[in-house]
Amino acid sequence: MILVDVLKDGGSIKEIKVKGHSGYDEIGKDIVCSSVSTAVILTANLLERLNIDFECISDEKIPLISLRIKNVDSNDLVNTILENLVDNLSKVQEEYNKYLKINIK
Repeated sequence: MILVDVLKDGGSIKEIKVKGHSGYDEIGKDIVCSSVSTAVILTANLLERLNIDFECISDEKIPLISLRIKNVDSNDLVNTILENLVDNLSKVQEEYNKYLKINIK
């Protein structure tokens, strides 16, 4: 199962951690893992393109990918981008709830 932890500070998202494999299918054919990975990578690429001060940590051995905003008092655009990621992951969770769980803290 993929576990997603959304860490908030006040009303703003400060970090999104995605850990694990869904187990929906074998690696390379797993549409749940592909959907989640694509959404996170697109978000990271957009943050980078907008010159947002963030940290992306990934470790394929665990597997883990984390997006952490360095300036928690970031602007509304940054929070909207991160909320969009959470919304997209929530849609995947609705369809594949045995393979993806989102925790908002």
